[in-house]
Amino acid sequence: MAEEKKGLKYGLAASVLLNIILLAGVAWALTHPKVVEKPAPAGPAPTVTVTVTATKTVTPTAPAAPAGIIEYPIGLAIAVSGPYAVEGPYRRDAALLAIEHVNKMLEAAGSPIRFKPIHEDSKGTAEGAIAALEALAAAGVKVVVGPLSSKEVRAVKSFADAHKIVCISPSSTAPGLAVPDDYIFRVVQTDVAQAKALAQVVAELGYTKVAIIGRDDDYGRGIADMFEKLFTEKYGGTVKKLMYTPDLPDYSTEVQRLAEMVSDLGADEKTAVLIIAFDADGLNILGHARLNPVLSKVRWFGSESLKRPTFIPPKAPAEIGEFVVSVKLTGLFPSPERNPVTEFFEKEYRSKYGKDPTPYSYYAYDAAWLACLSVLAAGKYDGEAVKKVLPTVAEKYIGASGYKKLDENGDCAGSDYRIWTVVVEAGEYKFKEVGVWSFATEKVSFFG
Repeated sequence: MAEEKKGLKYGLAASVLLNIILLAGVAWALTHPKVVEKPAPAGPAPTVTVTVTATKTVTPTAPAAPAGIIEYPIGLAIAVSGPYAVEGPYRRDAALLAIEHVNKMLEAAGSPIRFKPIHEDSKGTAEGAIAALEALAAAGVKVVVGPLSSKEVRAVKSFADAHKIVCISPSSTAPGLAVPDDYIFRVVQTDVAQAKALAQVVAELGYTKVAIIGRDDDYGRGIADMFEKLFTEKYGGTVKKLMYTPDLPDYSTEVQRLAEMVSDLGADEKTAVLIIAFDADGLNILGHARLNPVLSKVRWFGSESLKRPTFIPPKAPAEIGEFVVSVKLTGLFPSPERNPVTEFFEKEYRSKYGKDPTPYSYYAYDAAWLACLSVLAAGKYDGEAVKKVLPTVAEKYIGASGYKKLDENGDCAGSDYRIWTVVVEAGEYKFKEVGVWSFATEKVSFFG
């Protein structure tokens, strides 16, 4: 009885969907055992499985499912190397935790259904993402959490559509990937809102001239182009852009060009820098910028990808930490109001992994929950069926990252953005929230 109460805690923490969709989905799955591919032999109830283990999986090999258990695979096309060597494991672990919670809930309910994670490192590259999805498809996977980046999502889109594999990305935000009626879903909103919020925050803080240094890819161009349009047309500002090639070994030349752009803009109290970068390239750029007297005296803003442990000590060198504090690095992150599921997730994550989750870990956790719940609601393990029911499931779901209603393109319909800056408190570097941009009203409110 104690175990049942413990298991039920997971279902209650998931969201109000338990009372509306989940029970109906479980009931359907239990009364329509379509995954059984051959008659059961005489004797004890057989083990029924619909997967084989992918040869490249890095998830520890699980023992064979107990007799009578129906096991569905959930693919995790999540990069844990390359540009995501630091951040990726956090998101993978959050997705694994979600699947663990779903399984505990199902066990407590007496359900024979379980979900089995199969992880493939997509490596943060287009080639790696395609290889990961092909490996998962070969393992019989029809529902995938990931990939992480817009570059990876773009690479796998045609394969996912052709093979009817549902992909739920926790962190792809490029506006150019917003397409209706495909097999790509994203539990975070596109960067149209982020660019809009950034332009407004920069303008309201009194800056009229911005030099952008950003990745020349779907992600970087999406934010930079929209920011430039809004900042110049709506706020009458001036923008200079430097879009750089990702994955170069060094960016000293680009940083020198950035300094020249800032000088051309005046390098005064009205001038700022906006950096749109990932871990390795961002650290390299900041490492060179801190040594440049022009770039050290203007205000810096960053895209949401800068809100990662990578950019502050102890992960980052102390001199990087000192620089981002001195230039008052400020950015935004899609962050709805906290709720009981948020607090439950944080407690469970810390308990299991001994560290705090990173911002996009919340979205990976919700993506995995939605993957499992949609299979249950569909009543069968079938990509086309899951695709049809997922928007309805998401509309009823409130998770660790908030309400997950999707728009007509299968992306999160909208979210507020929390405004953050880097500070040192009690000798510890932190991302401190200093305000909020409301998605509904498009108003900026600063705390204090």
